[in-house]
This record gives sequence, structure tokens and C-alpha cells, in this order.
Amino acid sequence: MKKIVLFISLITLSVATYAQQDKISNEVKEYIQSRINNQINVGIVVGFIDGDDVEYYSFGKTALKNGTTINENTVFEIGSISKTFTTTLLALKVNSGEMNLEDPISKYLPKDVKTPTRNGKEITLKNLATHTSGLPKLPSNLMQTDPNNPYVDYTYKDLYSFLSNHELTVDIGSVTDYSNVGMGLLGHILELQSGKTYEELVIEHIANPLKMNDTRLVFTKAMKNRLAKGHTGLVETSNWDIITLGGAGGIRSSVSDMVKYIQANINSDNVDSKLHNAMSLAHQSAYKNPEQKVEMALGWFIEGGKFLIHNGATGGYSAMAALDKEAKKGVVVLTNSNENVDAIAIKLMMPSYPLKAIKPSIAQFLDKEITNKGITKAIASYKNEKNTNEAAYNFDVEQLNTLGYKYLQNNKPEIALELFKLNVEVFPKESNPYDSLGEAYLKMENQDLAIKNYKKSLELNPGNDNAKKVLQELGVTLKEVSVSKEMLESYVGNYQLAPTFSIKITTKDGRLFAQATGQPQFELFPSDYNKFYLKVVEAKVEFNANNKGKIDSLTLFQNGQTIPGKRVE
Repeated sequence: MKKIVLFISLITLSVATYAQQDKISNEVKEYIQSRINNQINVGIVVGFIDGDDVEYYSFGKTALKNGTTINENTVFEIGSISKTFTTTLLALKVNSGEMNLEDPISKYLPKDVKTPTRNGKEITLKNLATHTSGLPKLPSNLMQTDPNNPYVDYTYKDLYSFLSNHELTVDIGSVTDYSNVGMGLLGHILELQSGKTYEELVIEHIANPLKMNDTRLVFTKAMKNRLAKGHTGLVETSNWDIITLGGAGGIRSSVSDMVKYIQANINSDNVDSKLHNAMSLAHQSAYKNPEQKVEMALGWFIEGGKFLIHNGATGGYSAMAALDKEAKKGVVVLTNSNENVDAIAIKLMMPSYPLKAIKPSIAQFLDKEITNKGITKAIASYKNEKNTNEAAYNFDVEQLNTLGYKYLQNNKPEIALELFKLNVEVFPKESNPYDSLGEAYLKMENQDLAIKNYKKSLELNPGNDNAKKVLQELGVTLKEVSVSKEMLESYVGNYQLAPTFSIKITTKDGRLFAQATGQPQFELFPSDYNKFYLKVVEAKVEFNANNKGKIDSLTLFQNGQTIPGKRVE
């Protein structure tokens, strides 16, 4: 399975003093070049603002195949940075008196939509703007009929159905729990209040006043002509059409346009006063949670009391924006790859931040070996390099997976199959290699082996919805696991995994929930009577009984780690 990114991410900046620098330093430029040359990213464009000065730097192509040189006018998807546009629009409405941050969302939604409540409290506009609504990351009825364009078929009717049937699992306003559906809902509420589409609001109130002609949800012809194609690893991907939840991540833009946006956020020069005042409101601290170590403005994350930041990602793009109003500095980094570029932005905002040396991907070496020697000898070369020169290359699980999909896309499934087999051999406890191998077998019309590998992937990661979907399409009946309320109650307690880190297990209405120290509460889903998995991340929890049959510990499986936790209460 190709790695899918859900236009959400978050980075933390540590506060530091500024050092003298020559705008975009040679160190940053060389770092960017190394990322492109080692096929981590396809193209990267940076815009750096220092007072009245702006400097651009770009390197790479619009596509791996037949791409042209990128520049500051190349168009990308900006993912979750769109959320800051949404909250700026909200701030405009608040300043004009048309809306109030404490308004319940039910005030703006159709009367037949039953909005979620908890303990007699309603979700407000402010809750949506600060991710404190208690709504999940994604709506539970997002079916993703097209994995390459997962939001294209999601409708307002679907959104209303989700809201009317969703039950909140945490108190409203108690924690920040990043919610794409919440911010997408806020964008839609702005549509309902104004009678205009979200895109029309963005164009009218932000893009046109700032002369951002390449900032839209729907591509103009001119934008399409300068589009950088998105990439998952070495494989070109489809653009994501996000309309219903557009306020969460649907905007496309260029670095030159985004520099105008960041400049407007930094100061009021040449900016309409209404827009500037709205941006100022959106910058004000609106929620703090010391336990989570998080501070939110409206849509913006506040780091170190001074930085306003937001990053984002869609299927084939990553983005990062940050600004320091006091120092009048800001940065935008856009790439047409799903590989994170936050480090570049942090380095430009904080020159003392160390950039890690980039290791070349083993996929690059292996690709050349396949071309020159064929797949069998190339695999032998791979194993030799791993045994004798492992420190020189990036050998993580995504490298072979990415290269395999390149060959699968190029109608060479036999080579892809061998690469996925190798990945399973090297990473036998990882779920994704088996999923990819299953896909390759399906491409080769070997249904039995496809089923076998999809089942193994699902065994390792019960939350792999792609494997479930494919197996069901292949006529495989999946076992529905049901755990009694009495059994669930036996797991309730606090489990200590480290001196300052524990997981609290609770139950409600026949469902099990876990909350780690300083984190939101998430539901656990059963794969066996004592084994559960999370859907928000690839992680599993197993409850263990002592020789008297009493549950006295749990084991957390995540990121290749096995972490035991003793029950302390």
C-alpha cells in the first residue's frame, strides 16, 4: 500500500534567539539540493521574509518524468495551511459582528442536523477553530472510494449524517485533538452564513485583496499550466479535490502568493485594515493546555510564545509556514512530495537548529542495479550493501516500497513483485510490505497469494482498512470480533509504561478508550478478546493476565517497539 498522508501534521519549534544569517544560507541550499539529489523530494521552493526583504530559492522539477524546473510561481497543494485561511475568514465575520466565537455550531446548521453535545455543552465556533470540539480527525463515514482522491466523493449530506450520529468521547474544550472534519465543518458554516462557497470567500476576502491570483481550491487554467505534480516517493500521484471539507485542506497556491499571505500576517503595510485586524484576532492566544504542552490561536499553533506555525500535507505534497511578528520574519516551504519539509522552515527561522545529514536512499542505488544487471543480481547487490555498508544508505521500510510502486506504475509488475518480496523478507513484522505484496500478486492475477498477504497485513495492523476493503472485494469473510462489557470492564485502569508516561483505560457504552499522558482520548477496537488496535495511528494494545487470571499489565506495540505497562490502579 502506498503511504497515504491525510493533510494533517504538526511540528514543534523550540524558542531560540536569532543569529545573524545571509537570508537563505548556503547550508540550507545545499541541504535542499541533497534532498532532491537523493530522491527524497522531487522539487522544493522556499520563500523567506526578513523585514522588507524577500528571498526565494528553488531546486528540482515539477515531475520526475518530463518535469520542468520549478520556481516561486509553481503551484502546489498547501494542505492544512488552508486552516489558517478558514480561521482568518471566521475572524473577519467576528470583527464585523456577524458571528461570535461562542456561537454554538447548531445556530448555523440546518435544523434537521443533530449536532453532538456532551454533558449538556454544545460545540462552539471557537472549539472548531482551536481543535477543542472533541470531533475526531476524520469523519467515520469517509469511505474513500478513490484512495488516490479520498475526499472527492464526500458530500454535505455525508457531513450532516456524520454529525447527527457521532457521539463525543471527550468533554468539549478539555483537550486539543486535531480535527480535519472540525475545521472542514467550520469552512462549511462560513458558507452557510454567507451564502457563498468557501472558495468564493477565500478569493473575495483574502486572495483578491492580496493579489494572490494563484490561490484557489479549483485550478484555473494558468495554475494548471504551472502545477507541480504530486509524488508519493518516486510515484506520481493524483491531486486531491477537497470541496466539502475544503476549509481543512483544499487550497492550492504558490510560494510567491503565500509570501504575500505571510507578509500580510506579519504587518499591516499595504493590507486592507479589515483583513489585517482579522489576522491579528486570529493570532491571539485562544486556548492553552499545559498538560498537552499546546497553545492555540485561531487555527495557528503558537510555539515558544512567539512563533505562529502551521504545516500540512496531502497525498503528494507537503508544506510549512511560520512567522514571528515581532522580528518581522516568516517562511514558506512547499514541495511536490509527501516527505516532510519542516526542518527547512525551522532552520530559516532558527539558524542554530541543526539539519541532519541526508542519507541517499538505497532505492536509488537499487534502481540503477536493476537497469544494469537485472532484478536478481540487483537484489544480491542490495543484500551485500545492507550487510557491509548499511550506514551509508537509508534502508527504512519505505525505500523498497516506493521503488516497487515505481515499477508497478510503469507496468513492470514482475520487478515490483520481487521488490515487495524483498521488503517482506527484510521487514517481516511490518504490515505495509505485505499489503503492497498483496497488491502486486493481485496485479499478477494470483488471487490466492494476494489474499494470503492481505490477511497477514491485517494481522499485523488490524486497522488497515485498505486490506479489509480488498479482502471483502475478493469475497473473503472477515471475522467480527465482539468483546463483552464485563470483559471490557476488567481492562479499566491506569497502566504505567514509564515514570512520567501512562495510559488510562476507560469504557463507555460497551466501547473501550485509551488516553496516554498529555494526549487526547482515542477509541480502541478489538481484534481478539484481549487485543485491540487504534485507527488514528498504527498501534496495538494487548492486555495480559497473571496466573490468577487478573489483568495486571498491558503491552503497547507501536513504531516497531514493544512497551510493557504495569497496572498501577
